[in-house]
Amino acid sequence: MTIYLSDEIRDRVKAIADRERRSFSFVVEEVLIKGLEASETESNGKE
Repeated sequence: MTIYLSDEIRDRVKAIADRERRSFSFVVEEVLIKGLEASETESNGKE
């Protein structure tokens, strides 16, 4: 799968990956999971 990120987002993810000594892909997956969980929690709170 290919995703396209803006330069700003790519740089921010790379900075996190470098700081945490993780791969770029790992950080992207981690951020997506956290975002999805937050979105689901927010949606459940509105019901």
